[in-house]
Amino acid sequence: MSLSLERKQLLAEAHRARNAGRHRRAIALYKRLLREEPRNVEVALRAAPLLARRGDGFEAWQLYRDAARTLARARRYDECVTVYREACHYVPHEYDAWRLRAELELRLGREQMAFETLLDGRMQFRDVRSRGQAIALLTRARALEPWDPEVVLDLARLYARTDQSDSALELLAALAHRCEPATAQRVRSLQWRITLAPRFAWLWLRSLLGTEPERADPPPLEPRAEPAEGHGSSTY
Repeated sequence: MSLSLERKQLLAEAHRARNAGRHRRAIALYKRLLREEPRNVEVALRAAPLLARRGDGFEAWQLYRDAARTLARARRYDECVTVYREACHYVPHEYDAWRLRAELELRLGREQMAFETLLDGRMQFRDVRSRGQAIALLTRARALEPWDPEVVLDLARLYARTDQSDSALELLAALAHRCEPATAQRVRSLQWRITLAPRFAWLWLRSLLGTEPERADPPPLEPRAEPAEGHGSSTY
């Protein structure tokens, strides 16, 4: 039997096992095929969701990442985005899946989609241990929409919760004189909750009464890059 025919039979058997719900068998066959042809995108994308459903999220992400890189090298960028989108669905707690998807969408000129991707990704990092990733995604989103009120308020809260109260207050001060009155009330309320300082209680009351002082705060800050620690390069 030729190698090509054997591979075709193994692939067909793996597909049958997957369709029959025998995922362990399917995964074993897909892995066998990938050992012989590690850049086979089709096989990788068949195996990755099965691994993710089994709880092997990191291994699934490796397959998604490798498949995306193979497609990127071939300049098949739309397919590459589709792979990252699927990765975000099946392994949503992989920070790089969101980051690389957003970077590629930006490269393709899809700024709004990149912005939405970053915000969707931020929602997957809500516990104490993943605040660094949430901050990194929001900081990247601010580079696209510097004064989106929801992004700035969310980022300020995260700063305050990670012992960066000064950064939170600077950010809120910069937003306060740029936003609508309803948002200004939320800004002043958050400033007060962070500090419990009488000055911010007074500013909050002023905002409730509609007598917000003009430019009561320092000059606005420009967004600054704050990449999450310990993550890889920007290779697609």
